[in-house]
Amino acid sequence: MPASLSTPRRISFGPYEADLQVGELRKQGVRVRLQSQPFQLLALLLERPGQLVTREEICQKLWSADTFVDFDHSLGTAINKIREVLNDSAAEPRFVETLPRRGYRFIAAVTSVDPDPVLALPPAEPVAATHRSRSFYFVVGGCVAVVLLAAAFVAWNFHNGREWWFYKLAVQPPVRSIAVLPLLNLSSDPDQQFFADGVTDELITNLAQIGSLRVISHTSAMAYSGTHKSAPQIARELGVDALVEGSVVRSGNRVRITTQLIHAASDRHLWAHTYDRELSDVLTVQGEVAREIADSISLRLTPQERAQLSRSHPMNPEIALLYFKGSYFLNKLDAPRAEAAFTEAIHLDPNSAESWAGLADALHTMGAVGQQYDAFPRARDAANKALEIDPSQPRALMVLGVVSFLYDWNPTESEAFFRRSLEVRPGNAVAHALFATTLAHRGKVEEAIQQIKLATASDPVSVLTNSQAWHVYFSARRYDEALRIVLNAVEVDPTFAPAYWRLAVSWEQRAEYQKAIDTGATEVSHLGPALAAGGPRGYWQGKLESLLQGRRPGERYGFSAIARCYMHLGKREEALKTLEKAYQMRDPYLIFWLPVYEEFDPLRSNPRFQRMLHGLGVS
Repeated sequence: MPASLSTPRRISFGPYEADLQVGELRKQGVRVRLQSQPFQLLALLLERPGQLVTREEICQKLWSADTFVDFDHSLGTAINKIREVLNDSAAEPRFVETLPRRGYRFIAAVTSVDPDPVLALPPAEPVAATHRSRSFYFVVGGCVAVVLLAAAFVAWNFHNGREWWFYKLAVQPPVRSIAVLPLLNLSSDPDQQFFADGVTDELITNLAQIGSLRVISHTSAMAYSGTHKSAPQIARELGVDALVEGSVVRSGNRVRITTQLIHAASDRHLWAHTYDRELSDVLTVQGEVAREIADSISLRLTPQERAQLSRSHPMNPEIALLYFKGSYFLNKLDAPRAEAAFTEAIHLDPNSAESWAGLADALHTMGAVGQQYDAFPRARDAANKALEIDPSQPRALMVLGVVSFLYDWNPTESEAFFRRSLEVRPGNAVAHALFATTLAHRGKVEEAIQQIKLATASDPVSVLTNSQAWHVYFSARRYDEALRIVLNAVEVDPTFAPAYWRLAVSWEQRAEYQKAIDTGATEVSHLGPALAAGGPRGYWQGKLESLLQGRRPGERYGFSAIARCYMHLGKREEALKTLEKAYQMRDPYLIFWLPVYEEFDPLRSNPRFQRMLHGLGVS
């Protein structure tokens, strides 16, 4: 019978070889572990080397329509897994290149590998009966011996070591880190999603008060809303031992919260409970849930932690709904709608510290992100009102940390507020990230890196936290690390527009101006013709003209970017005058960039520059 050839499809690139039929990746002949979905994505890119594979094509081919809500996060995770296995870099790719907002391209040379012929041999001739009989009895005898040994081993354990086995079975798997997945909204009204998200957020906040437990923050947990991933897969991506999942049902002024704790590695249920409460007790019950979860995994709470989680937080049902609605909008960076909800809650109960702190958070966001300068003093007033009611309100203390830095230019006071906030709520990833940013921009780089690592440990997939991490490493002049971080942030959530400005600045710092333009960031996306006509100088001249065009009289923000353009054009005096104007107008972000931008180094010995640094409190 003639031999037939088997031809599995294999592609090699660098030291790697991918078998697209079998679904295996090998490096120099050794198999490399890559999960199914990242491998399918790699295969899709390998099939079209050198070509753009759009995000839409990837979604259509690898993700079904019912999982599109999770597409951005899943795609970013898959790309990161591929890069990790290939030892590739988003900043300086050797294999997979990111084309921001568009898709990906495989840029390395690939070669189709002709497999070695594999002969399909004809059936073997029957062997002699006597030889077969010897083999048969030899195998049977071996099996009998194995069975007898196993039986003896089991008997010994039953009679002599059963206590040890029972002990092993009874041991609770250790849980030192946890993530609360978004609780399902089982109410008949889908518009009540804000309530389910609010209950999720409060449970995370209460668990984060347990110092011996690492808790994934709200923003990273919410990335798994609507996901179809298994518990072990989610836990691996977030790096946690256990997951809390459940549901919320609200009917009138009654609420039912069902929660269960799952050990991720074994998919084993460790604990479950249902809570039926009045809506006015919805904040109080979160502490009760947190205590019972801690008890179920044998965590020892300090007396202070147990007292904190046992505090009663009664709240008027109408106010509770407004509070959750305000927090829901704020998590989506819709600060004006959050302000409206918190303000309405305060009108109903002027003595709600939580509502005042929420209002302060919304107003500081409007000042810092929305460039509404007059929102800063209003944020400070709201935060101070919250502290009059509850002197340890951590959200209010955090807001005062930001306002003291950006508005008051008082870094020392800012640091004190952040430390007080984190003392009350040490697991608050947002506070860690904001504190890290203020420390980095005033030159306290080592502690800033420690703080941002604490933030990312609790909030690993949050684009907001990773954006703050960019500030830390950029301020430390660790530009490659800053670029890697912001590229990953863009991949995880390509809809987060502020990340593209940071990405453009990183490319500018490396003098890779076409890549800065390709980010599509509003400030630079139109500078292609200027770069083509005038090179780097044309780029900076075009950017300067764009920044100056249409600036309103009295505008307080954006002076540092203008001064940076002047420095690239060799106009030091114009740069100094621009920075002095920023100082006079009290540009909130002058304290960010005056100590940091490398372009300002030639000005640092100038007495005028030194006076500004001293006035900012960062000299």
